[in-house]
Amino acid sequence: MTNPVSWLLRVSESKTNYWATYVVDFSLLSFFLYWDATRTSIGAAAMMALLALGVFAWTLTEYAFHRWVYHLGFAITRAGHEKHHEGPTAYIAMPFPVTPILFLPIQWVVAVQLSAHGFSSVLAGFFGGFIGYSFMHHSMHHYKMPFAWLRHLQSQHRIHHAIPDANFGVTMRFWDRIFGTEFKKAKAEAGQASAH
Repeated sequence: MTNPVSWLLRVSESKTNYWATYVVDFSLLSFFLYWDATRTSIGAAAMMALLALGVFAWTLTEYAFHRWVYHLGFAITRAGHEKHHEGPTAYIAMPFPVTPILFLPIQWVVAVQLSAHGFSSVLAGFFGGFIGYSFMHHSMHHYKMPFAWLRHLQSQHRIHHAIPDANFGVTMRFWDRIFGTEFKKAKAEAGQASAH
């Protein structure tokens, strides 16, 4: 019998799975927006504000997952992330059915059963942030970034690959500053000097 962890890792390393995650996540984003636009009475301005709230929620999730789930969490998440650190250009992604399995029941309970109008827009923003993160992370490992601020983020992410306990944010440094995990060259040099 196949070990479930090794089976999931094999699926996660499939290039087809990698690109399918974009299709599935964009489909979920579209479905959540469509839901609020057609099934609720909230206006476009409220939907946009809730969408922005979802994107902001994603930024904290990006940091938390990277720091505590991918680096310290379950064996399966650590193993997949370790493979990414070993081969940063490899096409590794969570198996594409995971997000609908996790998020469609949440949306059904909160938006449908509890009639929380606008919740689907928050989820759409969350998935917008997730898609933006996925695209940026892919680009950081496969392309030379076109703008100085993107090249700075790319260099900060390369530092994370060299020093895995720093720079957990991929799309922004904000949460690293808040939680004290932003790499600081002077701080690192001081730590090395005191070790000698």
